[in-house]
Amino acid sequence: MNRKEIIQNRRELSADERIRLSDIIADKVITLKEYKAADTVLIYADYNGEVATDKLINRALLDGKKVFAPVCEPDLTLEFYRVYAVDELEPGAYGIREPLRIDYLKLKDSDITDKTICITPGTLFDRQCNRMGYGKGYYDRFFAGHEIKNRIGIAYKMQITDGLEVNEYDVPMTVVVTEDDIFYGEYSRT
Repeated sequence: MNRKEIIQNRRELSADERIRLSDIIADKVITLKEYKAADTVLIYADYNGEVATDKLINRALLDGKKVFAPVCEPDLTLEFYRVYAVDELEPGAYGIREPLRIDYLKLKDSDITDKTICITPGTLFDRQCNRMGYGKGYYDRFFAGHEIKNRIGIAYKMQITDGLEVNEYDVPMTVVVTEDDIFYGEYSRT
């Protein structure tokens, strides 16, 4: 399947099925050692049929973790801003919910530690934890410029394929979680 077919299939999930599957995925994420050890959680606000993240955001906040959500900048970079409640997220670029763009809430390099996790969207993943995004490279650029040790991809099982073709700019996930499986990448066991 190609990117457009996967996005279309995701959109065709009923709202109830999407939430049911997303809840199963969220429940698996919070059992991960990477999540349990995390002090800071970078996490997207779902859009366009992606795995829903409100439950994960709320859980991370309840667990006392610092939560940051991304903003897509015109120069194709991501900036993350601290979030204290899901209701702070408002539609921004492309209709994607974004955090408040207040300078003192912006993620600083000093906020990123070995205990930081980034819960990452994508259109396709493979069992080796390679990821295909939406084609603009936002997350790959972010990972290239920031040392995020724990990159957690979340997806529906329909988004898992055999052997994605990747290039030197594609940054793999350390873990990919679906409603049925947890896949660990080559570098996740170190």
